[in-house]
Amino acid sequence: MKKLLFISAILVVALLSNLRLVTAQDKKEASKYEYAIVKWDGPDRLYYNLPDKFEMVHITKGGGVRIPNEAQEEEWCLAYAANKMAADGWEPVNLDSRRLVFRRAK
Repeated sequence: MKKLLFISAILVVALLSNLRLVTAQDKKEASKYEYAIVKWDGPDRLYYNLPDKFEMVHITKGGGVRIPNEAQEEEWCLAYAANKMAADGWEPVNLDSRRLVFRRAK
């Protein structure tokens, strides 16, 4: 019984010491980047969720841009947004059918 209690105590101490050393994310690494999301939400509408502002843009109404007739609107608009974000120093990190996630160094 004493042996089992002693081994249990050692395991608990080892587990608690390891918990303190393990973290989900390095805080220095996390603060190096800022993130943004671009979401396609309609025929020519994009939402820009940037670190310091939110912006909704109608591509064809405001910028004098015309979506080609043969192009799939969703893909074309997301590619357009990716090119605009890249010009501002953003790099794509992840994408799905309607959203692009970007990051850039602070």
